[in-house]
Amino acid sequence: MATYDLGDGVPLEHEVRNADNVLTNATVAVVLNRPDGTTFPAPTITNPSTGIYRAVPVPDAVGTWIGAWSTSGAVTSVQPFSFAVGDPGPQDYAALPMVKAALGKTTADDRDDLIQQAITAASRLIDRRCGRRFYADKVATARTFPVCGQSAYAGVDQVILVDDIATLTGVTVETGTTGSYTAASGWEAGPDNAAVYGRPYTELRAGAGWLPATGRVRVTARWGWPTVPDEIAQACLLLAARFYRRKDSPQGVLGSAEWGVARVSRTDPDVEALIAPFVIPTIA
Repeated sequence: MATYDLGDGVPLEHEVRNADNVLTNATVAVVLNRPDGTTFPAPTITNPSTGIYRAVPVPDAVGTWIGAWSTSGAVTSVQPFSFAVGDPGPQDYAALPMVKAALGKTTADDRDDLIQQAITAASRLIDRRCGRRFYADKVATARTFPVCGQSAYAGVDQVILVDDIATLTGVTVETGTTGSYTAASGWEAGPDNAAVYGRPYTELRAGAGWLPATGRVRVTARWGWPTVPDEIAQACLLLAARFYRRKDSPQGVLGSAEWGVARVSRTDPDVEALIAPFVIPTIA
């Protein structure tokens, strides 16, 4: 299911084909229901070419939206669909046109939804595989980190490891315990030159004694990565194309008249190589 940011236009498209599978015009309508079940005002529908109908509603609520295209006249049909809205919505790391080009598909057809679903699935799998996400929050939010087990010394500096911070603009740091925090000063973010290399800040440093022996550090920031790395975008493209093609090998076996039958490998070594530098190491 595709996910969009709250307040952004959602590109909806519907094709009308007759019994001979030829694009044809008809009377078309679209109905949208909000996540709470209420009906959303009908968006304007355009007809840019024969049999192609488009609408771009702007959702006003977070959650799963349910809709349906209905066709009457020359063709009678009802086609349901759904999409999710977040604030922000999780970002996809590859664009639909690029994945379609990689698949050798250059025109719009009824498989676009399947390709978009594969892109979203690939993006979220990369997030889970790496233990992080590669897009930034729209607004700053607070997260807390325990001092014990999360901090260490690097020379004379005391360092606490934090989640990925996309930008230092608007960052605030406080120390204390739940319900009672005091603003901290004199801290620096690291690693050095993170912004120059397009990477996030993952640590806060200061002179010895900056952190208390116990308690927590509360950091308010825009979390995530400043931009999607090229390697992640390429990995998503490869993985999305792989996911889409799996519809042709539901049992994990792919056949060809030229080279016979082959089992689909469990992993793609190129995808693994692309994302490997971004995986957060864990201790079992």
